[in-house]
Amino acid sequence: MTGFVKGMLLVLMIVYIVSPIDACPGPIDDLIVLLLGLAVQKSPNNKGAT
Repeated sequence: MTGFVKGMLLVLMIVYIVSPIDACPGPIDDLIVLLLGLAVQKSPNNKGAT
């Protein structure tokens, strides 16, 4: 993924966590979104990586 796409996903993840509107009440969905965002940021699909 490009740096722009990773940055956009990071911003959307932060907006979702901070937003008062959630998919379900409680911190569970926030933690799931946080973990998915971190997984995308650390994906091994970088060009040039061995």
